[in-house]
Amino acid sequence: MNQVALSMNVRRLGADDAAAFSALRREVTRENPIPMGLTFEEELTRTLDGFRAQLSSPLPNAVFGSFIEGELAATAAINRAGQFPSSHHKMVMWGVFTSPRLRRRGLSRQVVDTALQHAFDNGVNRVNLQVYVPNEPAITLYKSIGFVEYGVESEAVCLDGQYYNGVHMTLVKDRHNKPLHPTAFGVG
Repeated sequence: MNQVALSMNVRRLGADDAAAFSALRREVTRENPIPMGLTFEEELTRTLDGFRAQLSSPLPNAVFGSFIEGELAATAAINRAGQFPSSHHKMVMWGVFTSPRLRRRGLSRQVVDTALQHAFDNGVNRVNLQVYVPNEPAITLYKSIGFVEYGVESEAVCLDGQYYNGVHMTLVKDRHNKPLHPTAFGVG
């Protein structure tokens, strides 16, 4: 069967992308709020001006988007862990999500790899993140890239009266794209 090649590209998002960023966040949260860590009603309170400001953060902070045929399909963001130079060796990854309509095409990996490369190109040695669980696809993706778990925050978020844990993961620059042996995941 012939597959049509789609036009895809990844780039840094800016203030002009706020409406597309908001629409994608709403689509993802509507389908499943757990990975986003907030309810759909909470997401609806986020303003375009707030997103414009967030997308205009000074470098090395950045939000990257993957576009298919001009539509924002996936994002991944990277921010400094703190304002002082003593923490500039690490960054925090956040905002990793893909349109439910466009999953299983490698878009999350594409934007995560772009964000990680940006961090490492800016002198960062470590990237940390948190995954609200259950979210096996995200954990599998991060482990395949080389992230390892270093802790669990019990009851990290409470959505509609239900608590969800947060799995903390970290990636040291030298481990990027060097996943652990499968037995390290409890397989085999």
